[in-house]
Amino acid sequence: MSDPTIRRAARRRTGIIAAVLPPLIAATVFVPSDPVAASPLDDVSPSSDGLPGAALFTQILSWGFWLALGVCGLAILYGAATWRGMNGNSGRGVEGKMYVAAGAIGAMVIGLAPTIVRVLFDAGQAG
Repeated sequence: MSDPTIRRAARRRTGIIAAVLPPLIAATVFVPSDPVAASPLDDVSPSSDGLPGAALFTQILSWGFWLALGVCGLAILYGAATWRGMNGNSGRGVEGKMYVAAGAIGAMVIGLAPTIVRVLFDAGQAG
């Protein structure tokens, strides 16, 4: 790089530091030391008790999980057949691998979905 280019880059970095540093120092110095008041939603716990249609919603959700897992299984079967059946056609073999991977990842995400939701809810409650 030429000397003017280096100077321009140094000025740009200095400008960024000058723009970011004062608000950062102000936020550090002027943050109140007393804890924030507790939210009224801190003790919220999800429950379907007394919710009209909760059983139907749970049943429909279970059907959705079952259907999604079936689609993932079909994708894996189709991908395996395409992967194996197209020995001479490398493009179709790669497509088969993609179907197998997509079906497996989809089934994994579906299986982990309740756990992911619960972990994120607990993390939100904690902080």
